[in-house]
Amino acid sequence: MKKTLPYLAMVFLVWLAYGNTLQHSFHFDDITQILEKPWIRGLDKIPDFIFSYSQRPLVILSFNINYYISGFKEWSYHVFNITFHILVVFLIYRLGKKIISHIFEEAESKYNAFNKMPLLAALIFAVHPLNTQAVTYISSRSSVLATIFYLIAIILFFEGVCAKKREELKINYFLVSGAVISFIIGLLCKLIVISLPAILFLYHYYFISNQNIKTWIKGQWKWVLGGFCLLASAILYKNYFSIDGLLRASIVNLTIWEYFLTQIGVIPLEYLRKMLFPFNLTIEPAFQVIHDWKSLVLISGIFLLGIFSLAWIKLSTLQRQSKKYSPEAFGLIWILITLSPSSSFVPLLDVSAEHRAYLPLVGFSTVLASLLIRLQIFIEESIKNNTKGICDNQKILRLSGAFILLIMASLLIGTRERNKVWENEVSLWSDAKLKAPLVVRPYNNLGEAYDKLGNYSMAIAEFEAALKLAPNYFYALSNLGNIYGKKKEYARAISYTKKALQQKRDYAPGHYNLAKAFHMTGNTKNAIESYEAAIQYNPYFEEAFFNLGFLALELKQLKKSVDNFKIFLKMQPNHPKAHYGLGTSYAMMGNHEDAKHYYENAITYDSEFLSPYINLANIHMASGNLVEAKNLLKIVLLKNPSLPGVHKNLGLIFMQEKDIASATNHFKEYLRIMPMAPDSLAIKSFLKKQK
Repeated sequence: MKKTLPYLAMVFLVWLAYGNTLQHSFHFDDITQILEKPWIRGLDKIPDFIFSYSQRPLVILSFNINYYISGFKEWSYHVFNITFHILVVFLIYRLGKKIISHIFEEAESKYNAFNKMPLLAALIFAVHPLNTQAVTYISSRSSVLATIFYLIAIILFFEGVCAKKREELKINYFLVSGAVISFIIGLLCKLIVISLPAILFLYHYYFISNQNIKTWIKGQWKWVLGGFCLLASAILYKNYFSIDGLLRASIVNLTIWEYFLTQIGVIPLEYLRKMLFPFNLTIEPAFQVIHDWKSLVLISGIFLLGIFSLAWIKLSTLQRQSKKYSPEAFGLIWILITLSPSSSFVPLLDVSAEHRAYLPLVGFSTVLASLLIRLQIFIEESIKNNTKGICDNQKILRLSGAFILLIMASLLIGTRERNKVWENEVSLWSDAKLKAPLVVRPYNNLGEAYDKLGNYSMAIAEFEAALKLAPNYFYALSNLGNIYGKKKEYARAISYTKKALQQKRDYAPGHYNLAKAFHMTGNTKNAIESYEAAIQYNPYFEEAFFNLGFLALELKQLKKSVDNFKIFLKMQPNHPKAHYGLGTSYAMMGNHEDAKHYYENAITYDSEFLSPYINLANIHMASGNLVEAKNLLKIVLLKNPSLPGVHKNLGLIFMQEKDIASATNHFKEYLRIMPMAPDSLAIKSFLKKQK
């Protein structure tokens, strides 16, 4: 029970912190990475992505499993994220115990209090509010999965290369191979694991070796060289052989130098500040790009990083001089090393993002837990040396415990409150706009959230506010075009969308919005060209294929219609209206066998969709299969008895079957529903003869 109690405590705290997120909606990149990703929809899609190493295949696989479990209902996606976070917490606990096992080899008995450090570090990490973006934001699962394999690799590696006595290393190649495999799997989740060789080097230096740095390198040069080669291979692969290499993630208007200068400010003023004081968290940090050395923000960043570096050097020096193996220096350098893939010289799309602090926070949690344990040790030793005032000493000891509990409670409450902001897109982007009123993206994304709710007036207000900050912001221009299209103000829709495309010619949603507006105004030629442009710039633009299929069908461009419906059905194979459209295309081409197949598919995927029943019945009528046609039309009338054309066709079938009474009843119902039908005189003449 003693061994399982820490794990139960960790599970309980994580669910207490994140249990209020299960019904939270999809956000931001969730739309493109999950809802619009064709690979997500079904286990049969696994071969389409599992060997696509540039697409984070294991992350996609986890989403694929989520879809199999709950479709696009959010709860299973959140359960997975929370479960993965629990695994990370478990691994931090195991890593902490590993570190303590090395420290205790030569530490004094008084440091046995450090046995509490692994659990405390794991619990701090479990409930720290800075982790909310990585855990609550479904698309940030990649950071969590990468961290799992990162920690597994460290634990396996030092299980595999460390013997009982320090410096007498024995290699268990099975465990070391497991560490290498974990490293490779981590790369398939997220590139942040490329810092692992450096962490392995530092772990051995701080907790296993008691040599100076030069002597250590001489003795371990093979491992250092191997780690360097592994790191270089990973960077080489991602940069030159992968579709979305490191440098391909950079944005056009930010140089490597500007990004590097900016990160000097971002690391202490964003990440370290939020680790220490997790307030004012936001999905949109309003951190300005630094262009030169004269920036006050840059000077502040250099000063704070200097203090941080001096603290690390001092702790490292004290460790070597006193021969006491403490976790603080390792935790501090962990933060900088694990931030380096995203906060160095390779520009990313955002200069700062809170989910990037997930792996570095492992180091911070270790440092904070270690310092809190040292505080308790200091108080306990002070009490032992103070024979007077025993009652006061006990109060002080209790106060130190209460202080730790207060920190944990504050972190837990902060996490639960931050999770409330992530409840839906309106709450998330309203919070971001409040905290970054001069940044344009929150206004645009809040407008998109209102658009999805059908609140067009609020959406327009947000998009216009975005354009006041950035008049050429193509997202807002395109979104305004989309809104005015929905309001049937097509001239304004076309005007705004064209302005957006002047700013970014390859913006696929802009071409799609323009196509819809052209289509609704009868300009079918331009509509087709715009749909095709949307597909050119986004080969997975499902809605564009779907709409182009029906537009081509409308214009009787039947081959184009068939081609687009087939491409769409590869991405959404269970879509009833696409099967119906493809069936209609084949019917108009005279290919009745294929038409029947796709109409039947449409009925299978949506039994309440009546159009395929009717068209399938028409095919059966044309081929003389009156029984099947009659059965289909009867099903339609059970679902909707007020369709005049169905009554008319049933009347015609009953006439051929010589069932005049039934034919008469259906013809009467046809005239009742549609008294001014073009063929009403002929029907009335028939009914008069029957009388």
